[in-house]
Amino acid sequence: MRYTIYIDRVWLMDFVITTYLLLLVRKTYRLKSGIIRLFISAAASAVAFVLLLLLPGIWWPVKLFVQAVCMEPLLLKAAFSFRTKEMVVKSYICMSSYGLLMGGFICFVSGYIPGMRKNLNMWNVLAAVTAAAGLIDLYLRIRKKRTREFFAVKLDFYGEMLTCKGFSDSGNSLFEPYAKRPVSILARQTVGTLEKRVPPEKHYLIPFHSIGKRHGLLEAVELPRMEVEVGEEKRVFQKVVVALSEDVVTEKGNYQMILHPKFVNND
Repeated sequence: MRYTIYIDRVWLMDFVITTYLLLLVRKTYRLKSGIIRLFISAAASAVAFVLLLLLPGIWWPVKLFVQAVCMEPLLLKAAFSFRTKEMVVKSYICMSSYGLLMGGFICFVSGYIPGMRKNLNMWNVLAAVTAAAGLIDLYLRIRKKRTREFFAVKLDFYGEMLTCKGFSDSGNSLFEPYAKRPVSILARQTVGTLEKRVPPEKHYLIPFHSIGKRHGLLEAVELPRMEVEVGEEKRVFQKVVVALSEDVVTEKGNYQMILHPKFVNND
């Protein structure tokens, strides 16, 4: 039995599906990789897959096995530059799971939408994959809102480091009014005597609005450096503004800092 392979269509389908999978993995683990890099990685992976399909004399299940076991881990390393094998394995399992969900969704749609099984062409498959990726993305958004995620934070108080635990609050929309830098909030009692190390010219007053207080001012300091661990990635920020709150940021005491979402999101 002979099969006709349209190389351009196979490449396009693999490119689109791989791009969706990489974007979902990036969102799941908050990985900071540029969209152009993801596109290039997906395009190269699609080219490699097409060349693999064109190799003669190899049973097609073997080709799919080679793609899944050998090519996908290389794709993930190219797209995200992981530093640990553990993160490669976790991302590989995540990517494979999302791929299975997409495949299951295509089977479901083709079985329940009248006439789709007979007209299962490239555009129908891509539409189904796009819908599946959208549903997974929606789930990730809902989970993000319901799940509290904490981050290890290191603050440089002009030569002395303070380590604390931060929580990213999407409701924190504070920016200092001069250079529009994002502002995080730290409990003053956590800082203690370290506040004395901050030069007087590095103190600010940040205006804010909240429920019950329309016009308020928060004392803040500018610190030379802040490190935030997001997944396996250590993000470093220079000249950060941190507001010092007289109140504890949480009654349970499981974190000491409210991070501005700009520091942990991939925006």
